[in-house]
Amino acid sequence: MNREANRDVGAVSARISRAEGMEGHALAGDDRLHKYFPEEQFELKAS
Repeated sequence: MNREANRDVGAVSARISRAEGMEGHALAGDDRLHKYFPEEQFELKAS
């Protein structure tokens, strides 16, 4: 997966996982974003 795909997949998977109550998967998405984009802020809460 390229860098841009990591941004998209990480953010979406974190939000969907939280909405479905799968916090472990959400944390994996969070970690992916923090690893590749440490200076950026993301909206990771389920809406």
